[in-house]
Amino acid sequence: MITDPKMRNVSSELNRSKLASYWDDYFLYATDPLHDITGHELAVEVDACKAHPRPFIDSKVIINRVLGRLSNTHTFHRQFSERFPGLQPAQILGMQLYTIVLNDAEIWVYVETHHLGHVFPNATYFIPRHVSRDA
Repeated sequence: MITDPKMRNVSSELNRSKLASYWDDYFLYATDPLHDITGHELAVEVDACKAHPRPFIDSKVIINRVLGRLSNTHTFHRQFSERFPGLQPAQILGMQLYTIVLNDAEIWVYVETHHLGHVFPNATYFIPRHVSRDA
């Protein structure tokens, strides 16, 4: 589950009518077998973050790690560019990571971090200390 920094719950459903039009690219990607591959890799990363005493996800770091791993062991980049010309894998995986964290049982706080010169914000997520992880 995702909350904002004030601990207000973010809906667990992705309401297509309320999302920006670029999310349509993610929903198209979600129907492709590559989505399962990246979903598994992102879930492994999220689980590794949850194992830390102070769970924290930097989306940019995790996505770069996953894309790097897939470029070494898989033809992911070639297949992605053939199937989805014009789309950016990092942006699509950022949306996929958001959906994974959104549907997670843990309470994650979502914070957008804007970096100078970047079109899209870098998102971070963390589990607050005061939230019981056993509840």
